[in-house]
Amino acid sequence: MLKNRVKKRLVLFYTAIFVVIALPVAWLLYDSYLRMQDDAKAEWAMHATQVLKMANNRIKDDLSIENKRSFMEYRFIKVAKTISAGEQPTYSDLALNFPVTSCNSDSTKIDYCSQYAGLVGHFQIDPDGVFSTPYLPAGALGQVQLENKEIRESFQNKLKFIVRDMGIKNRGTSSALDTGKSSNALDQLANELDLSKTKKRKKRLRVERTSEQEQFAFNVESAKMDTSGLYRIFPYVGTMDIAIESFQAELNRQYIVFYRNVLRGEENFVQGFVVDLREYLKSIVDLEISDYTDKDNHLALRFNDRSGTIIAFGIDTRDAIKVFEEDLTEPLNNITMEIFVDKSVQKIGNSKGQIVTNGQLLFLIGSIMFLLLGGGLISIYRLTQSQLNLAQKRQDFISAVSHELKTPLTTIKMRAEILQSSYAKMDDAKRMRSFDQIASESDRLTRLIQNVLDLSKLDGNRWVANIRKDRPKAVLDDFVTMYTKNIEDHGFSLTVSCDTDIDKVQLMMDRDAVMQILTNLVDNSLKFSKNADYKMIIIELKIDVDHVYLAVRDYGPGIPPSEMKKVFQEFYRVENEMTRTTKGTGIGLSMVKKLCALSNMRIEIENAGPGLRTKIHFPPQTI
Repeated sequence: MLKNRVKKRLVLFYTAIFVVIALPVAWLLYDSYLRMQDDAKAEWAMHATQVLKMANNRIKDDLSIENKRSFMEYRFIKVAKTISAGEQPTYSDLALNFPVTSCNSDSTKIDYCSQYAGLVGHFQIDPDGVFSTPYLPAGALGQVQLENKEIRESFQNKLKFIVRDMGIKNRGTSSALDTGKSSNALDQLANELDLSKTKKRKKRLRVERTSEQEQFAFNVESAKMDTSGLYRIFPYVGTMDIAIESFQAELNRQYIVFYRNVLRGEENFVQGFVVDLREYLKSIVDLEISDYTDKDNHLALRFNDRSGTIIAFGIDTRDAIKVFEEDLTEPLNNITMEIFVDKSVQKIGNSKGQIVTNGQLLFLIGSIMFLLLGGGLISIYRLTQSQLNLAQKRQDFISAVSHELKTPLTTIKMRAEILQSSYAKMDDAKRMRSFDQIASESDRLTRLIQNVLDLSKLDGNRWVANIRKDRPKAVLDDFVTMYTKNIEDHGFSLTVSCDTDIDKVQLMMDRDAVMQILTNLVDNSLKFSKNADYKMIIIELKIDVDHVYLAVRDYGPGIPPSEMKKVFQEFYRVENEMTRTTKGTGIGLSMVKKLCALSNMRIEIENAGPGLRTKIHFPPQTI
């Protein structure tokens, strides 16, 4: 009962230690997890910032090229002198790029192309609202016969529909002309832009000066038919300043229209180009798309406008955490770029095939820490318990030795007192019984003390093995001669069984160790079989193929299977020390095992039903 209480206290004590250590560790791990999540989000936000910067730079680069494009490039003819001169006019680059292609096209035979992915085409809206494109001549050149004129007309109508569907119109002639406020093109356009209520800041302007040849080409394409059906072309002598506004953008669910206002003298023109919305957005993040479309990715990139998602790449954003959201640069600041990371995977590192999540990493670290902590405490608990058990066994051993020493000493003292007081009155038979009992108890006391001394030698590595060639049959005969009387005094009979050829066998052995082993085994049999139905001890000496073994068999209760491995422990007894009924100290089988190990022998025990058989196997030798 006391042992169980101590065990429960130990369990509670070490459980409390585990909880006291585990709670702060768990809190630290959780705090680390939250910090790692924040770090991972910050890492991805930094990555997303770079993606946005790249996309914005792509937009700026595209518009920078388009902003540098001359006002005359949006017309069919860029430069011409006179029609009558018969000189070949210079066509605009945009006029030569038909069918419209992008520079990312697979075609290698196109001299002129646009840098824009998803380009649909360029357009211009005149002050009187006439819609034109650089792909189809207008004005006095409108009657020019082209091979694919119908296709060009159809294409122009398509662009016209897209642009007007966006609500993009020309503001017409500058109000400055009507009010007489300014005749300078730059001043007029600047005034108009200042009056705009829809923008918070002035748009960037640049001024372009056209040549006389460009002015003439412009007049040719802008010529109007008079009542007689003839085009009146007014040559323009001199140069002119053209004020050009930076690009704006309008978009719907399919297209983006980039456009700019241009002031030529007192007339306002709208020039621009149309791109496919999704194709263009893909192009500005084309270097990153592979990371988002890879089948093993845990990311999503999405473009939105006010009406919802335009296009998305990667995982389903419903199972993801948003780590970044920012508008694109002007004029596409109505489009928002978002980046998401899978909820279950906050990735550390970007290298493919090396994905380790914060949760997995911390779970691994936490598991190792708790396993080490739990394993360490369990080991300490078991060590403590084993030390307590050993202390309990030593205490039991001291109690048992005290009891075993006290019993023979009491008997010897009692018999000596009887002889001392009644020696003259006793007959010879009584005297001899007293002397025999004194001698028997003295032998018992001697064996007990010798066992304790031998155990001390074995534990202190002071036992010197004296191994030499000897006959096991001779050792057994000496033991039988020495110990038969003691066996018979306990009311047992001894049977010895030997193989016929065993007498000639010689083996390398420690004679004293074998004698000590037989003594302890027979003593155990006598003690534990005192209440057996068959009071018989059988000693066998047999040859088994290539080795010899000794076996001691009794007809006692045997050993429970659960106790088989424990009986070789020092001071261990199957019975409880407080309730045991069998004499002994619990060191017999422990000594036997240690002696076998020192003598290169092997011990084996088995229940014989009834009784117990203990075998001592000598080392294999040529017999």
